Amino acid sequence: MRNIVARLWMSEDGIVDRPEYWLPEPSLDRLVTGAETVLLGRSTFEQYAASVARFHDAAVPLDRVRKLVIASRPVIARPHTEVLQGDPHRVLRALKHVPGADLHVVGSVKLVRSLLRWRLLDEVSLLIQPVQAGFGSPLFPDRRALRLISMCASDSGALEANYRVDYAAIATSSTSASAGRWGGTWSTDSVARSASTAIRTHA
Repeated sequence: MRNIVARLWMSEDGIVDRPEYWLPEPSLDRLVTGAETVLLGRSTFEQYAASVARFHDAAVPLDRVRKLVIASRPVIARPHTEVLQGDPHRVLRALKHVPGADLHVVGSVKLVRSLLRWRLLDEVSLLIQPVQAGFGSPLFPDRRALRLISMCASDSGALEANYRVDYAAIATSSTSASAGRWGGTWSTDSVARSASTAIRTHA
């Protein structure tokens, strides 16, 4: 079974959301290093859509990876990007069982939190920057949920810390597939109604 790994920017005071407010250039290319397939939430995809097109033209790292967008409502299709069809909880659970390289969630904090609720997230890779965000939300209310695997420092003073998610340390139970941000039903006929249909499309 392959892993789902979240790669996120984090400030030194533990904030992971809205890095564009506290980092000069929080580009995606650093986050996709070493990935073959990346998962993007709708907000992140739309926020960086212009950059995605620019990266493709420039042949930088994001151009060389497969991109799957997970959205609870339709998004504008762009070249070299697939929009995941079907219920995200069921589809991502099934995709974990398809042979292949690990799936990397790039940014997309809301999607990462949904994956945590569903207990589908296996690892977290944090690029910790030597800067204070001052406001925002941490990824975990209880950091005991993360078990350190490795850590290294760059010449810029940033740390890359890799963690395994320990669900035994998370007090709240996982929610059902219909709960949370990705709850509800799809109304368009073009959306796959089962995980198996979506897997044939995106596996």
